Amino acid sequence: MLPRPCTEFITIGMALAVCLLSKSAFAQAPLGPEHPWPIPDAAVNRAAALGDPGSSAAHKPYDLAELVDLAERTNPKTREAWEVAREAAAAIGLAESAYLPQLSLQAIGGFQHTPLPLPKNLAPAGYFVSDTREVIPALALKWLLFDFGRRGAQLDAARADSFVANVAFTGTHQKLIFDVSQAYFSLGAARGRLHAAQNALSTSQITQDAAVAKHDNGLATIVAVAQAQRQTAQSRYTLAAAEGVERSAHANLIAALGVPAATPIEVVDSAELPLPPTPTLSVSKAVNQALAHRPDIIAALGKIDAAEAALKGERRSYYPKIELSGQAFQNIGSLNSDGGPYSSIDRPGQSLLLSFSVPLYDGGMRRSRISMADAKAREAQEELAVTRDSVSQQVVGAYNNLLTSLAEYEAATALSQAAHTAYEAALRSFRQGVGTYTDLATEENAMIQGDTQVEDARAGAHTAAAALALSMGAIDSVNMTP
Repeated sequence: MLPRPCTEFITIGMALAVCLLSKSAFAQAPLGPEHPWPIPDAAVNRAAALGDPGSSAAHKPYDLAELVDLAERTNPKTREAWEVAREAAAAIGLAESAYLPQLSLQAIGGFQHTPLPLPKNLAPAGYFVSDTREVIPALALKWLLFDFGRRGAQLDAARADSFVANVAFTGTHQKLIFDVSQAYFSLGAARGRLHAAQNALSTSQITQDAAVAKHDNGLATIVAVAQAQRQTAQSRYTLAAAEGVERSAHANLIAALGVPAATPIEVVDSAELPLPPTPTLSVSKAVNQALAHRPDIIAALGKIDAAEAALKGERRSYYPKIELSGQAFQNIGSLNSDGGPYSSIDRPGQSLLLSFSVPLYDGGMRRSRISMADAKAREAQEELAVTRDSVSQQVVGAYNNLLTSLAEYEAATALSQAAHTAYEAALRSFRQGVGTYTDLATEENAMIQGDTQVEDARAGAHTAAAALALSMGAIDSVNMTP
């Protein structure tokens, strides 16, 4: 029993320590809800170290294949998927290790003071005291010899999971290729609309000059001149908007590549690419090819294999296990009784045991785990069915979109050519005094719209071709179309 002053001192000390710890913990939080928390300079400097490192490979224009190659090398999504695949591969090694023996080096040592009972005719006190000092280093062996296939099922599940991760890695690359392609062709469309807007401004200026010239000659009213000036101003606004869209499209492409946002990359214009051809496969054959090559279909099949292997392993939990265990140790110690002289020992020992165990009752844990695994297997089957239906719908939709986009491009090209011819005729008529400004403005707007539709249709056709290739599982860094 401690004296009372000591007890009070300890109590006060503990209370003071708790108070200090509480204050220290709250000091890490913001002081109040009315002001933001000041971010420490160390955190700011650490975040600043993540800033844009620039790019050393932006000295030439990149075509689509080079952009895809850059994305595959730098985008974090591919590295993340790679690490997932490596993790799944390591799980195979973990499952294989269950077949091998486990060796461990152990040591136990200490001192024990033990009173033990003894008949009083041998010891008047009715007990004696034993003091033991002992150190026992040992090499222990544990080896699961037979488990009726549970380890084999776990290994099969790990291999199936690794297969799924590898297929998902390929799917990540295909999705990245499509994202880069889509962003690339969107940039091409934005550049096409920008080019059309520049031509529209030039055309509006020509129309305005014609209206001013006719007005100066007394052949046009001030209203026609004002309308031409309004058209030119509208063209300037459209051009400014197109420039903004082009900058945003370029930024979206940089984001799709996964490189720093401020990286200066020059891109080859997609207008230089030939238009994708009409699909040679029928839509039914395209669907069949997709079902045979789509990574998500193949991964869904792998998930079924993994789920069925896991179910098999859980069912094997009702079977017995046969294990081998052994030890080789050295007993280093000493013993005395009632303060007498110590008896010492330093001798080796060993043991080799074969154990057989069969679980009898576990409160329903195994039954519940089997039910969960069975549900997981059925879920994998249904996921395959959902994926198969989704793939078929995606292929049909992408196939139809490509046909529609090619038809739209053909129609837009014809419309643009006709609109240019009509505008040139209307401009000649207006200059000769036999045409009205209203007719000229109408043809000018039709020509501008036709040029824009051509650019949109070209980009739409390329994007639709890439989408069809992706939906069929046929897209890669070399082949961008099915």
